[in-house]
Amino acid sequence: MNTDVTSELRSIRNTRKTVNAAVWVITGGAILFSLMTGAPLVSEHSEWQWTGWVLPALVDAALVLSLSADAVLSKHGLKGGRWPTAFRWVTGLASLFLNTWGSYAVDDWVGVGIHSIAPVILICTSEVAPIYRRKFRDLELTLTQEVTVTVVTQALTPKGSNGNAVTPNASNADSNGNGNGVTNGGKRSNANAEKNKAAIRKAFLAGLNPTEAAKEIGVSRSYVSQRYAEIRQELEKAA
Repeated sequence: MNTDVTSELRSIRNTRKTVNAAVWVITGGAILFSLMTGAPLVSEHSEWQWTGWVLPALVDAALVLSLSADAVLSKHGLKGGRWPTAFRWVTGLASLFLNTWGSYAVDDWVGVGIHSIAPVILICTSEVAPIYRRKFRDLELTLTQEVTVTVVTQALTPKGSNGNAVTPNASNADSNGNGNGVTNGGKRSNANAEKNKAAIRKAFLAGLNPTEAAKEIGVSRSYVSQRYAEIRQELEKAA
């Protein structure tokens, strides 16, 4: 097995998990900061001051909705389209307004800069996260396919096989003493075995179940199931 490809695949998977965790850490921090900053502003303009946290929470919940939906779509290589993008920007800009208007109203530009950091980072995160996820998915699929093909091929190759034809010994010699009959029979047997293994490899990669593969190849289902089980064991080791 190509250990370099397997190691690279594991590295990509670990990086993808790290990126996903970082996205939610950033989201959680931005939401907490937004609630602390936006709630006082809303309270000042509400008849019931205790409800000041509701609007910032609503805006942040909308961003969480967007990030969650994008995470699922990106996992399957899909894009949300224009409306989801507009939705992210509207909620992001709303969060920016709630965080900065209190400082802007009193000409506190340092405050505007400080309070804009969290929502701006959150807006950027909501845009780049789906791109990262789709790129990681594409890389994973490519390397997983490469590893799968390699593992399937090796699983169907007899251990210690060097590809040479079977050499008859004295006890296998034919009645004429030259052993040609057994040699020819061994070659035919090897050829059929290799043909069946190639067909099983193709069937497995095509997603056929053992019954369908056995019917198509012309061998017993138990034989195909055994080969499939060996392939899956090797794939689990490579995972």
